[in-house]
Amino acid sequence: MEKIRITDLVSSRLHTLAALLANHAAMNYQRKFSLSLLEWRAIAMLGGFSPLASKDLARMAGLDRSHASRTVGGLIERALVESARNSDDGRGVMLSLSKKGRALYEKAFEDAVVRNNKLLATLTTEQRHQLLSLIDVLTSNARRMVDDERRVAAGERVSNIDAPPSDSPSENQGGSSRPKMDRIRQLVNELTVLVRE
Repeated sequence: MEKIRITDLVSSRLHTLAALLANHAAMNYQRKFSLSLLEWRAIAMLGGFSPLASKDLARMAGLDRSHASRTVGGLIERALVESARNSDDGRGVMLSLSKKGRALYEKAFEDAVVRNNKLLATLTTEQRHQLLSLIDVLTSNARRMVDDERRVAAGERVSNIDAPPSDSPSENQGGSSRPKMDRIRQLVNELTVLVRE
């Protein structure tokens, strides 16, 4: 069996790519819109899904509650976000973009689309479809893995949680999963090189 390193794992390569994209986005949004990456995430979620309760915004933006609270507080001070009492229970707060915040969101989102297209520019249309499809498959499987860990943490018995899946394509299809994994690595590598340029 060929010896592999941590950097050969798909999770490691995706982490490297995600970190590069986050660094680029942070510098880009700060330079163009005077927004931190956390502020942009909050504005982006509110721009697409408002009104949102603060806990829902935190979950969708991938922020913990304390970070979300500080981020939203700063955006409210800058008159980019507005808060109102939740009409359903009268206790919770619902958040939405102000007119100023909406205008900023539209400019920043347009810029995000341009950056997305620039990132994918070196891939053919077929490669783009393949990449997005493979990411969807991996994301779905990762969610199942997280759910299994949560069940174990809650005291449930989950069989074979640490064992390779018995229905692995590499076992049942004569190793046909290897080309797929190689394709994922190739596409991720191409995107990583582009971001670094």
